[in-house]
Amino acid sequence: MRIEIEQSTTLRPAPHRRYFPIPNAAGPLGRFARLYADEPANCRRDWRKFAAVAANLGLLLAVFRAYHVEGRAFQILAALGFAAWPVHYLAPFAWKKPLFVAASVAGLAAVFGWSVAAVVLPVAALLIGVCYLPLAWSARAGIIAAAALGMALVRGGLVGGSLPDGLWPVLGTMFMFRMMIYLYELKHAKKRESLVDTLSYFFLLPNYCFLHFPVVDYRTMQRGYFSRDIHSIQQAGLGMILRGTVQLLMYRLVYHGLLISAEEVAGPASLAGYLACNYLLYLRVSGQFHVACGMLHLFGFALPETHHNYLLANSFTDYWRRINIYWKDFMVRLVFNPVAFRLKRRPQWQALAAATTVVFVVTWALHAYQSFWLRGSWGLSLPDCLFWGILGVLVLVNVQLDARRPRRRTAPGSRPSPAEFALRAAKTAGTFATICILWSLWSSPSVEAWMGLWRRALGGA
Repeated sequence: MRIEIEQSTTLRPAPHRRYFPIPNAAGPLGRFARLYADEPANCRRDWRKFAAVAANLGLLLAVFRAYHVEGRAFQILAALGFAAWPVHYLAPFAWKKPLFVAASVAGLAAVFGWSVAAVVLPVAALLIGVCYLPLAWSARAGIIAAAALGMALVRGGLVGGSLPDGLWPVLGTMFMFRMMIYLYELKHAKKRESLVDTLSYFFLLPNYCFLHFPVVDYRTMQRGYFSRDIHSIQQAGLGMILRGTVQLLMYRLVYHGLLISAEEVAGPASLAGYLACNYLLYLRVSGQFHVACGMLHLFGFALPETHHNYLLANSFTDYWRRINIYWKDFMVRLVFNPVAFRLKRRPQWQALAAATTVVFVVTWALHAYQSFWLRGSWGLSLPDCLFWGILGVLVLVNVQLDARRPRRRTAPGSRPSPAEFALRAAKTAGTFATICILWSLWSSPSVEAWMGLWRRALGGA
């Protein structure tokens, strides 16, 4: 049975890295390029490429300062990350991940203070230490679940405790999803994961300024580490940071210059403007994700793209695959595939329907769970339920149609006919308009407020 919804963009396993002794070269530039012996070829240094990356980073940092991109935490971590980058670049390969972890811990303390770090670090050590206990996987998972329940009781105010402000969002963003992925990896791993790999997964430097962080996959992150020439990885990271910066500036333009409040909507034209601009506020999330993953590229982590032209989606399955790709891969791997596999003896349409339904129910529940850790309140509301329910039904219908539609083979380089182009444009416009309407429902405080928006726009009472 072919499952169409799975379009994972995770990286393929990296090819075997060649290690070789690097002879001493004459002159300072030769010593710079070939500084240490027995390193992977992808780690070789080049002073010209180093200078080019450094110049680009300097320009980006100047843009961040000139336009006050994001806030204090981002400015601190950007400066810290760009200062740690050359040290990491010049360090021996075996030291690179420990240096990245050290920079991440320093970033945690710089943003939230040592009072928060002094609590986060022991709790992190406890949770990670449980993963290394010589116990069955189910016992370790149960201990971590019990620890999470205890912390949730404190977070919800059911159990008293004097803890520093800002503690729970930090712990939540570090462990609420990545621990699920890591436990999944431990269950299926054939060998013990190294401690430095584990620490580099949970302590991610840009995470401390972007608490709403992409759900990075552990295995993808480790496979991508120096999987190709480091300068190629860094250039890709610079491109991601630039795209993210542009999106963050566009978000600011939309938010401060174009967006009107829902109460100001007074006709079809103002409604269309409100719907489009309200949806375009998502540019901040996609911009933050691009910048965060771009910063990780600078330290050798070749991660896939986080979003792919989601404004140009021409169906709801296409939209699901393009927006927040890391979340889609997370759901496919931990929810969709296990459900579909258990139902593999059922007719295909039943397996697809059940797996897709479970994915959207779990997505709704986990977004509420995320809101609890980051904001202290469960994001369970009727607009939230309707948003995920309607979007899930639309994706489910598209999944069934895609499964029944025969695949067309197109020759490489062929262009669509004018009729095909017009149909695709119409489907893209319809998808965009539908998502804008659903987004306005999701962002409304209540269904009554959302209905009032439409009554004002259409001239009703």
